[in-house]
Amino acid sequence: MTMTLIQRIDAVLPQTQCGKCGHAGCRPYAEGIASGEPINRCPPGGEETIASLAQLLHLPVIALDTDRGEAPAQVAYIREAECIGCTKCIQVCPVDAIVGAPKLMHTVLSDECTGCDLCLAPCPVDCIDLLPLHGGQGPAPMVGGRAHTPGDREARERRRLRARQRFEQRNLRLERDEQRKRAERAVRLARSQPAATPVPAASAGSDQMIKQAKIALAMSRAQLARSQKAFGPTPSEQQLQVLTSLAQSLASAEKELDRLQAIGTSVPDHKKAKIQLAMAKADLARLENAPTTTPEALAAARLRVDQANEALGLAAPSGEAP
Repeated sequence: MTMTLIQRIDAVLPQTQCGKCGHAGCRPYAEGIASGEPINRCPPGGEETIASLAQLLHLPVIALDTDRGEAPAQVAYIREAECIGCTKCIQVCPVDAIVGAPKLMHTVLSDECTGCDLCLAPCPVDCIDLLPLHGGQGPAPMVGGRAHTPGDREARERRRLRARQRFEQRNLRLERDEQRKRAERAVRLARSQPAATPVPAASAGSDQMIKQAKIALAMSRAQLARSQKAFGPTPSEQQLQVLTSLAQSLASAEKELDRLQAIGTSVPDHKKAKIQLAMAKADLARLENAPTTTPEALAAARLRVDQANEALGLAAPSGEAP
């Protein structure tokens, strides 16, 4: 299936990003449909979306999968007098429809809210309600086969487009924030390094990589713990996917630290320096071929190759070329 078909399927979906279909958002469900998944797993879209998908894909119209619940047109509302300003709802809103600041009252931009209900579970004081929007005027179309006028359909299409744009803009903002945080962490790490001491270069390079692996492991563990606390004892399906991804990252960080420590205790300095250089070059090649690699990640990988080359040169036995 081509991306063009996936984009056309995604354009039909309501863009609530609610996860009730079993995917992390509307675009992943569109990819699933393009690969053969049923078209009836979107409660916010209801019968209208099923009919549109059936027409687009030349498939028979089937009944909505009621095991996934219903999602009538609705909008979140924060009882502002009870809000404690924890920002947890802001962090999970997929379209940035909640505004506020830490320890200050939050409020919902009702014209932008998609009614996904992802903000309910993280709220520690249960001050968020979902209010019905009568007449199908909400971000998601009414379910149950109610007839809509052409004007209603056009309004819903405009809302879908706006919701998709806000979702994509939020993802770009989060990516920029993460890149900035990585750069700041790298600067803090560089500043915190002690002055150079007369130790073998290969050993110093190995110790530095182990130290960085320990920092990455600690960060992964802290991120998982924060997310578990934020999502509470009954996370949604989308939140479970986030927790699973964080747990996998933690396991990978633990495995990487174990691998580096094993190399550090079992390989002579010169041989170890050669291995570190080969690993650094392989990591750089992988990042150069990855379409999502950031410039910061490439710069860091090239720096590791240069450091490994220097360490190998210093560790080479007298009279031997590195």
